[in-house]
Amino acid sequence: MYNIDHFMIAANDLDTLEHHFTQLTGVPVAPGGSHPDLGTRNVLIATTSQAYLELIAPDPALEARSDLLESIEVIKQPVVHRVIVLGSLERFPAIVRAYERSGVPAVVRPLSRATTSGEVLRWHLLMPAARSPLGVFAPLFIDWGAATHPSRSLPSAPCTLTRVHARHPQSAHIQALWQEIGFGLPVEQADDAELSVELDTPRGRVVLRSA
Repeated sequence: MYNIDHFMIAANDLDTLEHHFTQLTGVPVAPGGSHPDLGTRNVLIATTSQAYLELIAPDPALEARSDLLESIEVIKQPVVHRVIVLGSLERFPAIVRAYERSGVPAVVRPLSRATTSGEVLRWHLLMPAARSPLGVFAPLFIDWGAATHPSRSLPSAPCTLTRVHARHPQSAHIQALWQEIGFGLPVEQADDAELSVELDTPRGRVVLRSA
């Protein structure tokens, strides 16, 4: 769906975030891991499509600091924090330049984490500044390289991604930026900015929203 790799659902405590999600949806989570370069950790949820959900929070066992960690530490209630789009490393410099023309600093980082099976996943992530004015409307881009995509190793879960909805007071500006960077999700004109993800779960329709 719109070349989305996964959605980052964030809060400042992973145990509380996981409990909230499972109580809301009835969907179990799968182990993820720690991100030693970012200071965060996650658990993952498969959907019936390739796109998956990442529940992410600070990892108190890590000393690393990052822009992403600092943006998550202040989130008390679970929110759709970021959209991560599948991309190609060779296009990342052009995307960085497009973000910078919109006033959003961005960097490309090589990252890794160990899985429960002992495999080390390595990927490149294009990261706009986590606390930029665009917030969730500045998607990250990921190139998995030779790594096994998480959607192929996650246990199946009764969770279907049925809709992604974006609305923004400056929809034309957001749509133009997204078109330039290669993200095709439509943006609706609205008084308030919001990105929402609709799921079909064992406990019915669930809508996760950005802050």
